[in-house]
Amino acid sequence: MQRILLSLLATTLVAQPPLEKRFQEDLAFLAGPALQGRGNGSPGLEQAAQFLNRGYESLGLKTVIQRFSFVDRLTRSQAKASVGGGAPLVWGKDLDAIGFSADAAFSGKPLVFGGFGLRTMGYDDLAGLDLQGKVVLIARRVPELPAFAALGRMEKGVLARVQKLQKAGAAAVVILEEGEQSRPLAREEGPLKLEIPVLSAPARVFAEACGDLTLRLRQIAEMGKPLSQDFSNTTKASLSLELTLERHQAQVPNVAAMIPGNDPELKGQYLVLGAHLDHLGLGERHSSAGEAGRGIVHPGADDNASGTAMIFELAKALKSKGTRRSIILLHVGGEEEGLFGSAHWIQNPTVPLPTVKFMLNFDMVGRLDSAKPTLQIGGLGAPKSALVHAKSLAPMDLAIGEDLGVAVGGSDHNSFAAAKIPTFFFFTGVHTDYHKPSDTPEKINLKGMVVVANVAEKIIRDLADATQVPAFDPETAKLPTVRGGPVRVAFGSVPDFADNPKGFRISGTTPGSAAEAIGLKTGDILTSMGGRNLRNIYDLQEVLSTFKPGDKVVVKWLREDVPMEAEATLKGR
Repeated sequence: MQRILLSLLATTLVAQPPLEKRFQEDLAFLAGPALQGRGNGSPGLEQAAQFLNRGYESLGLKTVIQRFSFVDRLTRSQAKASVGGGAPLVWGKDLDAIGFSADAAFSGKPLVFGGFGLRTMGYDDLAGLDLQGKVVLIARRVPELPAFAALGRMEKGVLARVQKLQKAGAAAVVILEEGEQSRPLAREEGPLKLEIPVLSAPARVFAEACGDLTLRLRQIAEMGKPLSQDFSNTTKASLSLELTLERHQAQVPNVAAMIPGNDPELKGQYLVLGAHLDHLGLGERHSSAGEAGRGIVHPGADDNASGTAMIFELAKALKSKGTRRSIILLHVGGEEEGLFGSAHWIQNPTVPLPTVKFMLNFDMVGRLDSAKPTLQIGGLGAPKSALVHAKSLAPMDLAIGEDLGVAVGGSDHNSFAAAKIPTFFFFTGVHTDYHKPSDTPEKINLKGMVVVANVAEKIIRDLADATQVPAFDPETAKLPTVRGGPVRVAFGSVPDFADNPKGFRISGTTPGSAAEAIGLKTGDILTSMGGRNLRNIYDLQEVLSTFKPGDKVVVKWLREDVPMEAEATLKGR
């Protein structure tokens, strides 16, 4: 089969040698060093938008550039602080604001140590504390201890804990860092602004005023037992603060072009081909490389220069032969920050929204596996029959994984499905370079992109020329839930997502994970965990939801059809 597929790839490339070269050139520009990772609000993203605008105009297509506001950076216009009326703290070293902090001006607010700021079954950091009008100090990192095993990832996040403290009447919250310096001021996930100031500071700043604070931090991290304390009876244990933050807005582009249909009756109906244009810039947020990724260019060759280039090149083929329905070519910004660009287009469409009959989203289509080529096509809001039909249009030697859209999670097709527009989602798989500086152009499978483009063009033409387009199906638009409860542990396998009759195939492992520790490798097929069969990502999530950090579980898998097994120690998420 592999020999047949290689023959198919070779035949395709002989037929269209310029396409592979054009993909290479487009990717070299979009994911090149000059565009600095196409971060939202950056000059690089604007350059990418203008590149597309010029390209579509050269094809004779009408284009529209939309813009929407995005807060891309914050600065302090006023900032003064001291502990217990002592010497002023040094901003950017002793103290700084968290991105969603409110402005404030107060003097001598008493300090309270609130542990982790958590309340869960059998554990309560806030028991007996009066938080009204107090400044609450909490540790940033929640350790992997049995006391917190029932908490989900979101519940342990800083934002969720701060919001609960705000609701309990806290005047301000200080996040205690483990290092010697505060975190730099930057835009954070979640709301742009809370109702109370939220600060970052190393524990040393409050160690003298709060006595045994450093000891308490160490003990709660080791034992998982509440050791909260109200220091309001100590005159030095107070904070005075003056803070005003300026939120600087940038204009983020969406680029939309249109290929008019050629059927007098159907040209007023539209298919949208979508891809997000933005990536992570210098890795300030969302980088899978963590703190080590901050300040380093994240090129985003696969995510999502590949989808951007795919639509641009599909436009040339679709225009040359024409389609009955009209085609919207939509490149959106703000996807990495929360689907902002696609949501903006839905609210401000360039054509009447009821005339949009289908959306096809291309996000990460540049890493087709040469050994076992599989293209995943998800159908969020599309009928199952439409997915089956789309699969029939692909070459027999190219595996098609179905129902992927909901499994992978948020991408711009979600915005369209929420507007009751059926969607397909094209995707070639997760890899270990995802959201890292290592997602570079030379790792793109150009031959694979040609194969994906050929399949995509067939599916697009089939929809664009059909007498009727498949109607929105609310059942397939529902997100699946994990029946076993919240997933509290991480295994660390990078999913392949493709259907596999033998089990759940993986495309790698994350560094330091349980999956890596037991020796799993790319291409392994997970067959069971804890005695329960695994067939897909849903099965894995459901099994993981029954465990807690520290649990040991027997994992079985196939490696080139050879059965293997090992005992894994699961870690917290």
